[in-house]
Amino acid sequence: MTAPQDPTPEQLIAEMLDRRHRRASVSDGETMMIDPGKVLDNIEDAMRRLDVDIDTPVSIEDDVVTLAELTSLIKNLHMGPSLITHVVNTAMAILTARYPAELVTLPLPVEFDLRELHPIRMGDRPHQVAKDVFNRRIAAGVDLDSDDIDEVIDSLEVPDRIHVFVAVFYMYGSKLGALKHRTGID
Repeated sequence: MTAPQDPTPEQLIAEMLDRRHRRASVSDGETMMIDPGKVLDNIEDAMRRLDVDIDTPVSIEDDVVTLAELTSLIKNLHMGPSLITHVVNTAMAILTARYPAELVTLPLPVEFDLRELHPIRMGDRPHQVAKDVFNRRIAAGVDLDSDDIDEVIDSLEVPDRIHVFVAVFYMYGSKLGALKHRTGID
């Protein structure tokens, strides 16, 4: 039995260029070629999979965006606000399509602490920023633009921006789970 061979750079690039394949980047260890649009697609796909089956295992690292991709998008391409607003806007599009508006538009309560529900380690400030952005989108009634949150996100260090992204993704999952439980909608 022969061991599987690592894909060639050409195969990796072909996967990245294939719109149906999840690969969003190719790296040689020093440089990374990344397709930000594919990352946005991967985010939305994972969020929709959760809506279809809340029990489906979703790993941000394996199914959505790798840490290297996320760091590059946030640090080098300054896409933190765009990624975060994409998550909260997609969350509201999914939630409002299936669940009662009076429940969807309830903000996360003041006492809500994601860290008590999931084993996520993050500081108080990025957690509060994530909750504020999530609640701001709920209250807005319209999509947020990255310009709406640039100032607050840009005031954070890169690791905290990553934490905010992860937190709003998990906040969506938490709200989705609560809505499914409350309404019985599968």
